[in-house]
Amino acid sequence: MNPFILITIFALILQSIMLAVFYTLPDSLGLSLTEMFSGKTIWQISMAYGAILVVSSIFAFLKKPRLLALFFAFYFVLAIVDYEVFRFSHQRLSYSFLRTYFHFSNITDSTTILLLGADLKGTVLWLLLMFASVAGGILFIIFYSFRKKKNVKSNIKVPVFLGIFGLILSVIPLVLFLSGTRGIKTIPVIDVPVDMRFTLGKHTLTAPILHIAAVETFENIRDHYKITEELVDDLDAFLPPDFPENRPNAKEYPAFRAAPSHEYKAKTPYNIVFVFGESYKGRIFNQMLHGDTTLAPNVWKLASDRTFMEGGGGLWFKNAFSGGYPTVRGTMATYLGFPSHPNRDVPSFYASNHFTGFPEFLTHYIKTYMTVSNPVFDHTLPFVEKYYGKNWRLPEKAQVQGTDDSLGMDLTLRLLSELPTDSSWFLAYNTITPHIPFYGYPDAFAPKPSDAMERYRNAVRYTDTQFGRLLSALAVRPDFKRTVIIVLGDHDTPVDSIDYAVPQPIGLSASQIFMGIFSADTNLFKGLEIREDVASQLDIAPTVLDLAQVRTANHFWGYDLLTEKRPAEQPALFFSENAYYLGFRDSVLTGGLKNEEIYKGKNGQFTPVSDSLSVLWKNRAIGASKVLRSLLRSDKMQP
Repeated sequence: MNPFILITIFALILQSIMLAVFYTLPDSLGLSLTEMFSGKTIWQISMAYGAILVVSSIFAFLKKPRLLALFFAFYFVLAIVDYEVFRFSHQRLSYSFLRTYFHFSNITDSTTILLLGADLKGTVLWLLLMFASVAGGILFIIFYSFRKKKNVKSNIKVPVFLGIFGLILSVIPLVLFLSGTRGIKTIPVIDVPVDMRFTLGKHTLTAPILHIAAVETFENIRDHYKITEELVDDLDAFLPPDFPENRPNAKEYPAFRAAPSHEYKAKTPYNIVFVFGESYKGRIFNQMLHGDTTLAPNVWKLASDRTFMEGGGGLWFKNAFSGGYPTVRGTMATYLGFPSHPNRDVPSFYASNHFTGFPEFLTHYIKTYMTVSNPVFDHTLPFVEKYYGKNWRLPEKAQVQGTDDSLGMDLTLRLLSELPTDSSWFLAYNTITPHIPFYGYPDAFAPKPSDAMERYRNAVRYTDTQFGRLLSALAVRPDFKRTVIIVLGDHDTPVDSIDYAVPQPIGLSASQIFMGIFSADTNLFKGLEIREDVASQLDIAPTVLDLAQVRTANHFWGYDLLTEKRPAEQPALFFSENAYYLGFRDSVLTGGLKNEEIYKGKNGQFTPVSDSLSVLWKNRAIGASKVLRSLLRSDKMQP
């Protein structure tokens, strides 16, 4: 048999087994991946098989069967890891494992290694497939190298056949996507209804280079929208009222403003402790306001204990929203002050672009950062290096599973002890224990039941015990009274059926988070104020500039939470996976950027709506999306 046909058949069989295993095995919460990927299956299968045929065609033209075998051995090893990482971690930080994890420090990082062990059954199956891929490639190379050579005429029909059918399979989903095919469609002749919810690049398996190149080319053309007055008006619907008034150049830089002109709260620079809480769910944290204070006793102590706060207090935002999912999108929204956007990964090229994060304005501050997760893994390394230089630290790796937050707090307390008491400083740290699937706390701390919500609550409580150590250390410092503590979630995370009630295509990006700002200084707060107005991660940067007494032009879309309140009729905005998400005070609107569906939700219950006001807000969100796409693609967020 022609060696290229033989290799291709083996690759197609292996790919079929991989797809079957992927869809058969549940994710880490026991959810059906078939359901999660509903509407994307056609795209995935067409792309996977089409890529195999196209690659085989290329090597057949080159007459290099051994190189083809070697390529597929390497390709399938990466693809298998990609499948398992997605199944276990629920998130795709970039197009594929190759783009996200191809960094030596990340490949060898224990966090990544742990991700590959979702469960014993899945791990064994994936390892067997890896072995089959590598063994098949090696055996073919050995067999082909030592076989009795014959003078076989080159058959041009084989590469042409493989190439044509491979391109057809590869082009089908692209054509369907570009033609706007959405929803349930009935396939002619066989009369079978199929859910066609196509997305380019994000929810794909293996994502071969050919498709990445096609997507990048397509997006480069699509994303250059002409900025019109109508689009700027759509953008203004989500911005503070003084933003449009202070634009130095509305046509070229509609998302940039001169220094805000409102009155500021801070009369002196404050020390700032910035806590990025992994998966701090607003829906669950808000239950503490109704008596369930066992979730995070130290957060509650910070919020409610006037004695501990020496008469101060803080702000608790009941309607706070993240800028996106996963962590990299929440980080982007928080530090840069504008929403993340689908298919535009700012952090990966941040160092070379004209964006300014709020830590860069704190030039008179000593800044330090402790992270318990490798910034390479989180895809936030460009942020970390630009904001903190060499003043960021990872704790020593835990010898006992489930103590990362404890070791992280050990390091945070050491960093705190090194900070001066007579000058201003900014100390940031993040947590990790409440990361899905919520097994990261020690066995001795609490049981690890099958119920995900119980594990989530245990994980938050464990992280909170470490937070209590920080509060104790801060309370004895002489500069405690001029210190502000900001605690917020990086994003929400799916835990129970209520989270999964959010309709597609928003999927996992339900975004209500906990957000609180606290200080013992009575000049800032006198007791705890429960705020009903909408807040978001976009508001953190303007608020920090107030606390640091920085008055400057910026591209921060949010409000200064110390002195300003978002109007009740104006929602927080973010985009995720070709969808928009609008968080109002008492409801949420969501839907796809490319379809007519609009869902309105309250308390996790969503229903389709079509009233004129909802349609208006949807159109505004789409207009703002076009502005953001164009500005990010053209690097015109600021002069």
